[in-house]
Amino acid sequence: MRVSQRNRSFVGSRASARIPLEVDLSSRETRVPPQEVVESVLASAKEALDMDIAIVTEFVDGRLVFRAVSGDASSFGFEEGESIPLEHSYCKRVMEGSLPGVIADAANQEIVRDLEMTREAAIGAYAGFPLVLSDGRPYGTLCCLSHSSDPWLAERDLELMAKLAQELVRRLEDEE
Repeated sequence: MRVSQRNRSFVGSRASARIPLEVDLSSRETRVPPQEVVESVLASAKEALDMDIAIVTEFVDGRLVFRAVSGDASSFGFEEGESIPLEHSYCKRVMEGSLPGVIADAANQEIVRDLEMTREAAIGAYAGFPLVLSDGRPYGTLCCLSHSSDPWLAERDLELMAKLAQELVRRLEDEE
Protein backbone atom coordinates (compact mmCIF):
# COMPACT_ATOMS: atom_id res chain seq x y z
CA MET A 1 0.00 0.00 0.00
CA ARG A 2 1.33 3.42 -0.98
CA VAL A 3 1.42 6.06 1.74
CA SER A 4 1.58 9.60 0.46
CA GLN A 5 2.88 12.69 2.23
CA ARG A 6 0.69 15.08 0.24
CA ASN A 7 -0.44 18.43 1.54
CA ARG A 8 -4.15 17.97 2.26
CA SER A 9 -5.53 21.39 3.20
CA PHE A 10 -8.75 21.24 1.15
CA VAL A 11 -12.21 21.27 2.66
CA GLY A 12 -15.09 20.03 0.52
CA SER A 13 -18.34 18.17 0.42
CA ARG A 14 -19.45 15.25 -1.71
CA ALA A 15 -23.00 16.62 -1.60
CA SER A 16 -22.04 19.55 -3.82
CA ALA A 17 -20.91 17.05 -6.48
CA ARG A 18 -24.24 15.28 -6.74
CA ILE A 19 -26.63 15.75 -9.64
CA PRO A 20 -30.32 14.76 -9.56
CA LEU A 21 -31.00 11.20 -10.75
CA GLU A 22 -33.36 12.43 -13.46
CA VAL A 23 -30.49 14.12 -15.30
CA ASP A 24 -30.54 13.48 -19.07
CA LEU A 25 -27.42 11.57 -20.15
CA SER A 26 -28.48 11.43 -23.79
CA SER A 27 -26.35 12.51 -26.72
CA ARG A 28 -25.58 16.11 -27.59
CA GLU A 29 -23.03 18.09 -29.54
CA THR A 30 -19.48 17.10 -28.65
CA ARG A 31 -17.16 19.81 -27.33
CA VAL A 32 -13.68 19.65 -25.87
CA PRO A 33 -11.85 22.44 -23.99
CA PRO A 34 -8.54 23.74 -25.40
CA GLN A 35 -5.76 21.14 -25.10
CA GLU A 36 -3.41 23.27 -22.98
CA VAL A 37 -6.17 23.85 -20.41
CA VAL A 38 -6.98 20.15 -20.27
CA GLU A 39 -3.32 19.18 -19.90
CA SER A 40 -2.82 21.70 -17.09
CA VAL A 41 -5.95 20.58 -15.22
CA LEU A 42 -5.09 16.89 -15.56
CA ALA A 43 -1.49 17.42 -14.42
CA SER A 44 -2.70 19.45 -11.42
CA ALA A 45 -5.25 16.84 -10.36
CA LYS A 46 -2.90 13.89 -10.85
CA GLU A 47 -0.06 15.54 -8.94
CA ALA A 48 -2.14 17.00 -6.10
CA LEU A 49 -3.95 13.72 -5.42
CA ASP A 50 -0.86 11.59 -6.11
CA MET A 51 -2.80 9.30 -8.46
CA ASP A 52 -1.64 7.18 -11.42
CA ILE A 53 -3.89 8.81 -14.03
CA ALA A 54 -6.22 11.77 -14.47
CA ILE A 55 -8.97 11.72 -17.12
CA VAL A 56 -11.55 14.01 -18.68
CA THR A 57 -14.53 11.95 -19.79
CA GLU A 58 -17.57 12.82 -21.85
CA PHE A 59 -20.96 11.11 -21.95
CA VAL A 60 -21.92 10.50 -25.60
CA ASP A 61 -24.74 8.27 -26.83
CA GLY A 62 -24.66 5.94 -23.81
CA ARG A 63 -20.85 5.72 -23.88
CA LEU A 64 -18.13 7.09 -21.62
CA VAL A 65 -15.52 8.61 -23.93
CA PHE A 66 -11.98 9.18 -22.63
CA ARG A 67 -11.40 12.67 -24.08
CA ALA A 68 -8.05 13.37 -22.44
CA VAL A 69 -5.72 11.30 -20.28
CA SER A 70 -2.62 12.08 -18.23
CA GLY A 71 -0.57 9.13 -17.03
CA ASP A 72 -0.38 5.47 -18.00
CA ALA A 73 -4.00 4.89 -19.03
CA SER A 74 -3.12 1.61 -20.74
CA SER A 75 -2.33 0.06 -17.35
CA PHE A 76 -6.06 0.50 -16.60
CA GLY A 77 -7.07 -0.73 -20.05
CA PHE A 78 -8.02 2.79 -21.20
CA GLU A 79 -6.86 4.80 -24.19
CA GLU A 80 -7.56 8.40 -25.11
CA GLY A 81 -10.41 8.54 -27.63
CA GLU A 82 -11.75 5.10 -26.70
CA SER A 83 -15.06 4.56 -24.99
CA ILE A 84 -16.79 2.05 -22.75
CA PRO A 85 -20.49 1.58 -22.00
CA LEU A 86 -21.54 4.40 -19.68
CA GLU A 87 -23.55 1.91 -17.67
CA HIS A 88 -20.34 0.17 -16.47
CA SER A 89 -18.61 3.33 -15.26
CA TYR A 90 -17.93 4.89 -11.88
CA CYS A 91 -18.45 8.25 -13.62
CA LYS A 92 -22.15 7.69 -14.35
CA ARG A 93 -22.74 6.66 -10.76
CA VAL A 94 -20.91 9.72 -9.44
CA MET A 95 -22.95 11.97 -11.76
CA GLU A 96 -26.20 10.39 -10.51
CA GLY A 97 -25.14 10.58 -6.88
CA SER A 98 -25.25 6.82 -6.27
CA LEU A 99 -21.47 6.67 -5.75
CA PRO A 100 -19.33 9.00 -3.64
CA GLY A 101 -16.79 11.17 -5.44
CA VAL A 102 -13.95 9.67 -3.40
CA ILE A 103 -13.17 5.98 -2.97
CA ALA A 104 -9.95 5.42 -1.03
CA ASP A 105 -9.96 1.60 -1.20
CA ALA A 106 -12.05 0.21 -4.06
CA ALA A 107 -11.16 -3.43 -3.36
CA ASN A 108 -12.59 -3.21 0.14
CA GLN A 109 -15.47 -0.77 -0.35
CA GLU A 110 -18.69 -2.73 -0.71
CA ILE A 111 -20.31 -0.26 -3.11
CA VAL A 112 -17.64 -0.85 -5.83
CA ARG A 113 -15.58 -3.93 -4.99
CA ASP A 114 -17.82 -6.25 -7.03
CA LEU A 115 -18.12 -3.98 -10.07
CA GLU A 116 -16.59 -5.40 -13.23
CA MET A 117 -14.70 -2.16 -13.82
CA THR A 118 -13.01 -2.34 -10.39
CA ARG A 119 -11.58 -5.76 -11.21
CA GLU A 120 -10.83 -5.29 -14.92
CA ALA A 121 -9.11 -1.92 -14.53
CA ALA A 122 -7.51 -2.90 -11.20
CA ILE A 123 -8.79 0.27 -9.54
CA GLY A 124 -7.42 0.81 -6.06
CA ALA A 125 -8.54 4.40 -5.47
CA TYR A 126 -10.81 6.84 -7.33
CA ALA A 127 -11.69 10.52 -7.14
CA GLY A 128 -14.20 12.01 -9.55
CA PHE A 129 -16.21 15.19 -9.96
CA PRO A 130 -19.04 15.85 -12.45
CA LEU A 131 -18.57 18.28 -15.32
CA VAL A 132 -21.98 19.95 -15.55
CA LEU A 133 -22.67 22.79 -17.97
CA SER A 134 -24.29 26.00 -16.68
CA ASP A 135 -27.63 25.00 -18.20
CA GLY A 136 -27.58 21.82 -16.10
CA ARG A 137 -26.61 19.38 -18.85
CA PRO A 138 -23.96 16.81 -17.89
CA TYR A 139 -20.78 16.78 -19.98
CA GLY A 140 -18.86 14.01 -18.21
CA THR A 141 -16.38 13.88 -15.35
CA LEU A 142 -12.92 14.86 -14.24
CA CYS A 143 -11.49 11.84 -12.46
CA CYS A 144 -8.28 10.40 -11.07
CA LEU A 145 -7.47 6.74 -10.52
CA SER A 146 -4.75 4.75 -8.84
CA HIS A 147 -3.99 1.04 -8.84
CA SER A 148 -3.15 1.31 -5.14
CA SER A 149 -5.56 2.14 -2.38
CA ASP A 150 -4.86 5.51 -0.79
CA PRO A 151 -5.70 6.02 2.89
CA TRP A 152 -4.96 9.75 2.49
CA LEU A 153 -7.66 10.24 -0.14
CA ALA A 154 -10.68 11.89 1.45
CA GLU A 155 -13.76 13.93 0.67
CA ARG A 156 -11.81 17.14 1.27
CA ASP A 157 -10.04 16.39 -2.03
CA LEU A 158 -13.31 17.04 -3.84
CA GLU A 159 -12.88 20.80 -3.34
CA LEU A 160 -9.78 20.73 -5.52
CA MET A 161 -11.54 18.51 -8.07
CA ALA A 162 -14.52 20.91 -8.03
CA LYS A 163 -12.29 23.92 -8.77
CA LEU A 164 -10.53 22.11 -11.59
CA ALA A 165 -13.85 20.87 -12.98
CA GLN A 166 -15.18 24.44 -12.88
CA GLU A 167 -12.25 25.61 -14.98
CA LEU A 168 -12.90 22.88 -17.55
CA VAL A 169 -16.60 23.73 -17.76
CA ARG A 170 -15.84 27.44 -18.09
CA ARG A 171 -13.51 26.71 -21.00
CA LEU A 172 -16.04 24.37 -22.60
CA GLU A 173 -18.65 27.08 -22.52
CA ASP A 174 -16.20 29.73 -23.77
CA GLU A 175 -15.70 27.56 -26.86
CA GLU A 176 -19.41 27.71 -27.79
